[in-house]
Amino acid sequence: MSKKLENSDRKALGSLISRITFFIVIAGSAVFAFWPEGLDGSVFKDALSVILATFPLMLLAILLIGWRLAILSGREVSLRDGMAVNAVAQLTALIVPSRLSEIAKPVGLNLIRNVPLSRGVTILAIERIFDAIFLAGLALAAVAVLSGAYRQSIQTSGLILAALAVAGLFIIGTILMRPRLLDALANWLPTQWLRNQIEHVAEAISRLADPRTALLVFGLSAISWLAAYLIFAVFFLVLGIGALSQGEVLVVFVASTLGLIVSVAPGGLGTFEGAIALSLTAFDVPVGTAVAMALLLRLCLVIPVVAAASWFLVSGDLSLSHVLGRLRNWRGTDERSA
Repeated sequence: MSKKLENSDRKALGSLISRITFFIVIAGSAVFAFWPEGLDGSVFKDALSVILATFPLMLLAILLIGWRLAILSGREVSLRDGMAVNAVAQLTALIVPSRLSEIAKPVGLNLIRNVPLSRGVTILAIERIFDAIFLAGLALAAVAVLSGAYRQSIQTSGLILAALAVAGLFIIGTILMRPRLLDALANWLPTQWLRNQIEHVAEAISRLADPRTALLVFGLSAISWLAAYLIFAVFFLVLGIGALSQGEVLVVFVASTLGLIVSVAPGGLGTFEGAIALSLTAFDVPVGTAVAMALLLRLCLVIPVVAAASWFLVSGDLSLSHVLGRLRNWRGTDERSA
């Protein structure tokens, strides 16, 4: 049985690596094709320099969000577990359509530590509420820098995100102050299974009742967003493109993040690059340079995700052999119950 799992492990990982490698080769070739002649140095030297400069920051952002996930999940999920699930979930987002990839975290938590899916989905919702807080603030801050046709769209996006964040915080606050509301809801449900799901939701939200935990989650969210922004700041600083100010880099960062949110393609493919290119051209960066920067930025964000996820996929409880074994157990249980 173990040999079969090892063979499946190698085949699955090999298929995954081949797809990612193909994507990196295509993106790298596109960077070479669009690379502007005005830049000093060779394309390979410039690309390698900026990838190495941004790699630690992207890795830090991955690990910080994984730490936040572990804090929200409770004691049974270790720091390493949270980091592993987050890294693999980000890799999944590069392969699976964006909305479908959201389920990767709840499924990952269930696979390695039997966290109920309803609780995992609630944890994911809490993460998205905290992310909406910071992205709304960054979007509204970017409005002060931006003028022209894109200003209104970013402002509208920021206000929508702010409204969603306020609504989410209101729901969380109401449940924390009046936990019996969920108990009353559970009593109205017709089956024990549904009542159990409500209990899992309440358990996830109750983690924020501890002020220390809530502050830690807020702090990790803030630092992870700062690290994500610094990736862009370091990227343009190393390449020296267009002498962009920090405020203009913020606009590019916000635009690219919004491009990821609205996309249904894996990894925000197309909308991410388009948002970066359009925002750069708004600051008088030539179109060719803007496209090259968008593609190179994609490589800077993808390579650390592939490196971190690959590390966790070949070791620990989230290795492919372990996951395949759990999936086989699920299928066997379903067949017996049928």
